[in-house]
Amino acid sequence: MNLRNGCALVLLCALPAILAGCRGYGSHYINDGMSNNSTGASGEVVINKMGGGIDVANAPHGATLSTMGGGIHVGNVASFARIKTMGGGIDIDHATGSVDATTMGGGITINTAEGPVKATSMGGGITVHEVGTSSMQRDIRLDSKGGTIELTVPKDFAMDVKITLAYTRTDRQYHIVQHAGLDVHESGEWDKSFGTPRRYIRASGIVGSGTNRVTIETVNGDVILNQE
Repeated sequence: MNLRNGCALVLLCALPAILAGCRGYGSHYINDGMSNNSTGASGEVVINKMGGGIDVANAPHGATLSTMGGGIHVGNVASFARIKTMGGGIDIDHATGSVDATTMGGGITINTAEGPVKATSMGGGITVHEVGTSSMQRDIRLDSKGGTIELTVPKDFAMDVKITLAYTRTDRQYHIVQHAGLDVHESGEWDKSFGTPRRYIRASGIVGSGTNRVTIETVNGDVILNQE
């Protein structure tokens, strides 16, 4: 065996160990496309894809998920969920910890959440259903650049609410639907500071002790706030 072939054989044999060491370094593993899953140092599911959808049935120690193009679905996630896609919808069946979800082109649906939620969509609606005891501290921020936002909270959920609905279209009417006693005001003049002229419907108020901050912003979509 000559020297060149011997060196190549040594590198080939060492490659699995090198890759394993890289995957185990720190709490995050960046997927290069050869594998879809990894487990971080604290046990969370970590997936980072250059394209395609992601489907995780169960993440009991949290999840960090991202893809450059595709939908993301998570069944049950605890501790935390950090989710981002450049083009697709995000669906979470049940989250017991905090959620930070961002999509550049699609809707976001969180069927049941028991913690704070931050959800941002550049081109789709957002639906969030908060459950659990009202004594739990959990701020909520929902932001869509083009879609209806619907938030459901427990009946006695204490919150300080600020809702901003901007619209640029006049071919339909837009509404803030709520029964929480919020003050609702609509601007009469067109705001031209954002390029495309827009008008605003705003609602604000404090429910109960106002413990949780609830901020909702959308463009060309309704806002629905349910209490159950």
